[in-house]
Amino acid sequence: MKWWQTGLTLIAMFVDPGIMGTAALSFIYGFYVIQWNGVNFWISGWFASMFFVAIYWRSKIITTPEYLEKRFNVITRAFFSIVMISTIIAFLTYAVYLGGLLLEELLGWPFWVNVSLIACIAGFYVMYGGMKTMLKMDVMQAVFLLITIFVMGITGFVLLGGFEGIREINITGLTGNPFNTLVPPVDFNLKTEAFFPLPAVLTYAIIASLSWIVCNFSMAQRILASKDESHAQKALVMAGIFNAVLMFMAYLAGAAMRLNMPDILPDKAFIIMMFEYFPVGIRGLLIAGIMAALLSTVDGLISSSSSLFAQDIYFRFFKKNITEKQSKKYIRIIEFVVILLIFLFVPLFIGAQSAMELVQGFLGNVMGVIIALFVLGIFFKRTTAWAAFGSMLTGLILSFALDIATDFNFAFIGTLSFTVTVVLGYLLSFLEKANDAAKLKNLTIWTLEDVKGPFVGLKSWPKLWIWAILLPVIWVSIVFIWEWYMGAMG
Repeated sequence: MKWWQTGLTLIAMFVDPGIMGTAALSFIYGFYVIQWNGVNFWISGWFASMFFVAIYWRSKIITTPEYLEKRFNVITRAFFSIVMISTIIAFLTYAVYLGGLLLEELLGWPFWVNVSLIACIAGFYVMYGGMKTMLKMDVMQAVFLLITIFVMGITGFVLLGGFEGIREINITGLTGNPFNTLVPPVDFNLKTEAFFPLPAVLTYAIIASLSWIVCNFSMAQRILASKDESHAQKALVMAGIFNAVLMFMAYLAGAAMRLNMPDILPDKAFIIMMFEYFPVGIRGLLIAGIMAALLSTVDGLISSSSSLFAQDIYFRFFKKNITEKQSKKYIRIIEFVVILLIFLFVPLFIGAQSAMELVQGFLGNVMGVIIALFVLGIFFKRTTAWAAFGSMLTGLILSFALDIATDFNFAFIGTLSFTVTVVLGYLLSFLEKANDAAKLKNLTIWTLEDVKGPFVGLKSWPKLWIWAILLPVIWVSIVFIWEWYMGAMG
């Protein structure tokens, strides 16, 4: 795919189903939560393009766990795949849950009928259409998504009374912050109830963003389907920019509903706005856009989770030396099992104040460890196989233990587990023999054959450094001007 096509598939995967969940976050906390998405704009997109894409392209991998086998060993690959599968299924369940709420409001059908409908539709064309069909669908669905979210965001902006109306908002978010500020609360309390306070934005938000972009098999599938390395890089920068812009549109909708209907369920704010402020024809088009985007996320997660289990676990350890025809059969069976798992886990979200917060709590336990493993592999030549595996295992045990035994905020748990995994993995490497230089060829930023590190992404896209400087400057300027306006006039 060309860069804009890849970018559209990434946007479809990036944004939905979070678009309804993030509207709920602004409803609860106010505008500052945009900083959680802003990291994709000012750092994650270009950073992943600069370092990770170059490694993926030259190592000739097909899946992200495949890189871990080449860099470390098969045990690390298999264990990572199990962790990634659990993460994907958690987000998949969350996506279907939000879709069930939407159809419940739209059609008045029972929630579980809606969940079944979404799972069956997405499952059908994943199982019988394959990757090519899925990616073509995602490009079209992303166009629907863009139109829908911009219409919703502009409507929310009008309902709020424009910038002048936002400036005059005199309510506070859940954590006591001014509703209209873009600056997160400066809260270092490990048990804070704030959703991404400033310390977490500057640490875990970046960690989780990179983890989702470069480690998530669903995203990597789309990146690796690009025409060449430079197209993949441009697509990532495009997706990072649009992620922040589109999420802000959703925050406008959520904030408008908080101002006009403060007693509704936050997770339904985006949906109710469609029904209350748009005539029947327009409403149908908007809902079609959201449902199309929802399916683009669900299909990708079903495909990636089943492929991971099949390729990295089942075919490798239990069913070796099978034909291509047999592998397709088994993958379809696994995809069907994944769909059944949705029905098992959806009840965990029912009754939650914010499903987004619930799923982020689980992701906080694993996202830091996941990206730490790739950081150890790509940036540190000295990292050895068993040191990486031991640090990953330790990081996961630590994060889940803290989650169970303490009231620590998930973002701080994620930051701590990331730090422990990286530091421990590096130190433990000195207990093993150093890696053979030939084994590291094209697997770290220091051992690429055609370019010297560290800024390896400039080889295929020389002007990437301009975006690396320009995007942070733009983001900081936007926040400064916003705060000046709100503070000076409000």
